[in-house]
Order: sequence, then C-alpha cells, then structure tokens
Amino acid sequence: MHDAAPLPQRLDTPVVVVTGAARGIGQAIATRLHRDGYRLVLADVDVARLHATRDALSPAHAAVRADVTEAADLDALAETAVQQFGRLDVWINNAGLIPSGLLTEQNGTDLSRAWHTNLGGTVHGCRAALHHMLPARRGQVINIASLCAVKPLAGLALYSATKAAVVTLSEGLRREIRGSGVHITCLLPYMVTTDASHTLRPRLVPALRPDDVARAVTGAIRRPRPRIYTPPLLGWALTAASRLPHGVRDAVDDVIRMDELALRPDQTGRRRFRRCRTAPKQHGGGPGN
Repeated sequence: MHDAAPLPQRLDTPVVVVTGAARGIGQAIATRLHRDGYRLVLADVDVARLHATRDALSPAHAAVRADVTEAADLDALAETAVQQFGRLDVWINNAGLIPSGLLTEQNGTDLSRAWHTNLGGTVHGCRAALHHMLPARRGQVINIASLCAVKPLAGLALYSATKAAVVTLSEGLRREIRGSGVHITCLLPYMVTTDASHTLRPRLVPALRPDDVARAVTGAIRRPRPRIYTPPLLGWALTAASRLPHGVRDAVDDVIRMDELALRPDQTGRRRFRRCRTAPKQHGGGPGN
C-alpha cells in the first residue's frame, strides 16, 4: 500500500469514518477513499495494524482504537471526527466477525461476540453517526451486510442472521429519517477473499476481492441508494430465488453443493491462515472480510 496522492487540506473535504479498518475490506475501503481525496477517521481493535494502515496512507488521517461492541467507544469515535476535522460526512459500519461451522459445535462466547459485533456494532455506529448528521441535515451511513442476508447458508447460520438483521435495521432507519438529508445505504457483497474467510469455499462464482467492495462503497457515496448488491446480477438472482419453494431451493443447493461453502472448510486455507495470522480476525462484509 502506497501513498497515492497528497491529502487535500480544504476544510470542505468530506470526512469518512471506517470501522474495522486495519485489514481486509476496511483497509481496502480506506485505501480507495484516501486515493479519492477524503479525510479519514480509521477505527479498529488491532491498534498496531490500524496505525500501520493509517501511516501507509497519510499520518494526516486519524486512527482511533475502538471496540464496536461498546457504544461509548463509537460515540467517542464520532466526537473525534468532528473535533479533529470539523465535520462528519460518511460513516461506514464495516467491522464484523464470521463464525462458521455447525451452530451446535461453536463456542457460545464466540457466537455472542459475533452477534454483538456484527449487529450491535452496526446499531451503535448508526446511532453515533446520526447524532451528528441529523442536526447538520446531511451525511450518509453505509452498513456492510452480506448476500447471506438473502441466501442464508448452512455453517453460517448465525452470521447470516446478523447480516439479515443489518439489512432490516438499515431499512427501518431509512424510513425513520426520510426527508432529513441523511442517507442510509446497505451494501450486500458476495464472499470476499480475506483472512476472515480463509476456510470458506466459494460456489457459483469466484470470490470478490476487497477492492471490489471498496469500489462499490465509493460508488454508493457518489450516488446514494438504499440497497446495493455486489455483484448486482448475483444479488438480484439470489433475491428472486428466495421466493421459490423450500424444496426447490434445497434441490438446487444440493446440486451445486452449496453446503460445502462453510460446512466443509478448506484445510489448505486454514493451514495457510494459521501460519500468517498475527492478530484477531475482524472484517466487514461477507462472508469474508
């Protein structure tokens, strides 16, 4: 990652908060937004990698240690953006966890942490951002969900549930604040190749790259929309398929071996990840950030 251009110093340059910014999708979003000239407030629980990401872009950006499961941390994050840069234009709720495998075989503590990170963190982030955006009558909140919200997967039951909840939250908030000048966008990406998705096996189409999601985010900022599927055609196809009878859907899934995505992990990927992993996996998007 290299410094693409000098950071603009104009006071009217938009300010963007990105959670889960130390790696994966969050890091890709930060990199692309930096190149596009935004001022950034980057947040993560992995302080070392967070500062490395910020420093590789520009020390003029802010890097803030924040745990998205703590409402006070995100309130303070929003205050940092306003105090340091004088404004808050876009908030991207990206941080998340991907618990995978049979629900009955997963650790209860890990499941609770994923639930509070994926959904609670999005709730806290929306609330913190809207406290500043609504009085200003401008701004945008972008919530990173997943196509698992419309196509729940075996082995990703809890993850799918949290992302479906993020979609529902986004739609409810959109209706709450209609006419306020603030936009709510929910982005639903397909599987993304990151550390967090190291054991998942893509079906139907190849996994996305983090920059594919980052490109969708910048497009959403330029033209705010309530819901964006990435890739669009797959999103609309899965949404249409969700209306088919359960028996038909199960038969199709069996033919394409959909359950192998999360229930039969890629052991090669697992070994490779264990060799290179140096910090807790935190993502945003899905499955695989």
